[in-house]
Amino acid sequence: MLHKHKVTISLFVIGILIITGACSWLRSPAPKPTPEVPVPSQEAPAPEMVQPIPGVAPLDVNKYKNEPTVTVWIAEKGYVDRMLLEKYLEGVLAKEMHTNWPIEALAAQAITSRTLTLHAMEAGTIMRLHHADVSTAKEELQAYAPELVNDNVREAVRRTRGEVLTYAGGLVNAIYSSCNGQIAATKEESFPKEITTSTPYFQPVIDQCFQYAPMKEQAWMVKIPGSEVAAAVGYHGNPRDITILEKGLSGRILYIGADDKKVYGSDFRKTIGYDRLKSTLITEMNYDGQSFVFKGMGWGNGVGLCQWGAYTYAQQGIKAEDIVKTYYVGAEVTKLWE
Repeated sequence: MLHKHKVTISLFVIGILIITGACSWLRSPAPKPTPEVPVPSQEAPAPEMVQPIPGVAPLDVNKYKNEPTVTVWIAEKGYVDRMLLEKYLEGVLAKEMHTNWPIEALAAQAITSRTLTLHAMEAGTIMRLHHADVSTAKEELQAYAPELVNDNVREAVRRTRGEVLTYAGGLVNAIYSSCNGQIAATKEESFPKEITTSTPYFQPVIDQCFQYAPMKEQAWMVKIPGSEVAAAVGYHGNPRDITILEKGLSGRILYIGADDKKVYGSDFRKTIGYDRLKSTLITEMNYDGQSFVFKGMGWGNGVGLCQWGAYTYAQQGIKAEDIVKTYYVGAEVTKLWE
């Protein structure tokens, strides 16, 4: 009897295990885990109190009471065109962001791009290059595709008409990128030489851009010959000696090199190629005796507005004005012309 009872219990337990296993096979597959955001290499400072930035002149709002006409260097065709700024901005939005995205994301891009446009005009950077206010070459300012403009783009530009970002009365240098790896970069990490003034509005802000960003922008890997890496840092010894010497607040490469040779992470990325080393937010760097394998996160300089982050916020019902103020800490939205 006792033996029969044990057999019955055993069969019962086996049956439960079989049923449990079958149920587990019927469950929906677990979502793919997104890459973890690196912990900043040091504690981020609290945002500074909003005070005028030394070297940044207050914006002359009287100069922009009316919508300006801008001269546009059409880089692809090599001539200068003239148009109203808001019309130019439509072409920028149509190329810089997907035109079918939520209006709030497009509107956030409109405020950002309008600010960057005015900043370039005030600085005269394109004027010195092409005798024009702005350029359609992405590497010089912003991309431009008027043929892609649709009603979504027109609405985003119309709704934010004349709105720019200011910090303590001065124009924000409203740089932006595609995917910041869920943590924004500081000026020191991405533009240590190019931007000569302080930028307290660039902080290592954390977002959730991986919720919608393509996998190729979330995490990536690239293999680069050791000789090429050595040349990029100006080192003539064994490539194995090359390491990441220092990281910035967001965890991006600040300096890379060996011995007395070192370069900024941003310069290293530029030399290697922006589309090969998609960002300087490197999570792993290993040398196999022939090549370095870099694993990283995000795509772009990581500074300011993150486009996929803006998309995520828009999907959550966040308004454009609040989106841009999240990425440019301490900035305000200022309306210049009606």
